[in-house]
This record gives sequence, C-alpha cells and structure tokens, in this order.
Amino acid sequence: MSEQKLKNQIRSLTIALILVTVFFSALFMWFFVRSAKMNADELTVKKINLIGEDGSLRMVLSNEARQNSGVIDGQQLPKRYRPAGMIFFDNDGNECGGLIFNQSNESGTINKMMSFTMDNYRNDQVLQLINDETYKNGSARIRRGMAINEYPIGRNLLAYVDNLNKLNLIEDSVARKKALDSLQQKDGARRRVFIGRNNQNESGIFLFDNNGNPRMQIFVDSTGTPQILSIDTSGKTRKMLNI
Repeated sequence: MSEQKLKNQIRSLTIALILVTVFFSALFMWFFVRSAKMNADELTVKKINLIGEDGSLRMVLSNEARQNSGVIDGQQLPKRYRPAGMIFFDNDGNECGGLIFNQSNESGTINKMMSFTMDNYRNDQVLQLINDETYKNGSARIRRGMAINEYPIGRNLLAYVDNLNKLNLIEDSVARKKALDSLQQKDGARRRVFIGRNNQNESGIFLFDNNGNPRMQIFVDSTGTPQILSIDTSGKTRKMLNI
C-alpha cells in the first residue's frame, strides 16, 4: 500500500469518526433535552415567557431586574422598575393583571408588599388584593384588604402616560400641579370600594362615589369602637351610630 493511499484512508477514517461523534453528541443532547422537558423536577431560571400559538405573551414569570414593563394595544410600555412576580396578558397580548411581591429596607424604613391585581380593558388595575406594611422607628402603617377602582369609560393607559409625561415637563410648579390634578380628575382612577384594614388601623367597609369621594364608612376604629358614618358631597361627616 502506497503512502498516499494510506494517508487518504486515514483521512477518510478521521472524517467518519468526526461525523459519528457529532451524530451521537446531537442524539445525546436531543434525548437529554427531551427528558428534561418531560421529567424536570426542578428548574432554576431568572425569567419565563409563556406565549400563545401566535407568539404573543400570555404570562411572564420574572425577577425584578427582568420584569416585563407592560403592553397596551400591542405597544410595549417604557422600561420601568417592577417587582418580581407574574404578569398576565390577554388573548391580544395586552397586560391584564398580575401577582407581584417586594420587600425593601431603605434608611431604616422597611416596606413589605404583596399584590394581586386585575386590570381594566386598555387601562390599569381595577381589582386589587393587597398587603402593604411599612415600619419605621417602632411604628407601623399597615393596609390589608380588597380595593375596587374604576376608570372613565373609553380611557386608555397609553394616552394617560403620554399626557402625564408632557405635563411633567411644565417648569412652573404651580401650573404643573394644577395640570396634573386636572388630568387625574379627567382620566385617572377612582376608588369605589375598600374592604379591610386601612393605615389608620380602622377595619371595615369604605364606600366612595363615582368621582372617588368617600360617602359611607362602616368600620371599627383603632380604639375598638364601631362607627357608621355618612359623608356628604362637601366632605361633612355625620354619625349614623352613637354608642
């Protein structure tokens, strides 16, 4: 056998060995991935995107650094801080609620919060279950309960955010505050119901009119005294229960 022929055979065997190695490596990886998908007992990830058949988002499970900023009318909202948790999206790929949680300790102030929300169509949250605790210098502000909000029909969160950004550019602080208050009254959320414990350590049912003004409260105050109050449109309070 000539030296050249021997070199050719060695080259052919080398190529064949490489191809066989690549094939079995790919086969091994395929079996490994398939097995992991079918029998994963534990996953450690920073973010998971669940998508529909059309590729649009249905749910995002993420830490705070990678959390989705939100989508309205198919448009991604600007990047912003959002706590870790799950963000839900409807069949059109727009955000429709979420479950978030966070704890912070800044300058001696400790805050612990967990919130489950459902959003208005093309807008922000209208139903919320919340636990919000703040501790500082031995005192506490605690709010726990269910809140129901509403927005004027036809309002859009994207338009609200766009107007908000423009108004924040107003240099005159008095004019800026007046414009921001007007925007809030026109397009912002209105509280309608809160059931639970508020920051004043009052536990009960708190009712508001369609402009977000308090109108009736049935609660037990911080001293343990039951109260039933009606509030007129000017803000004047009348006790309906005397003990």
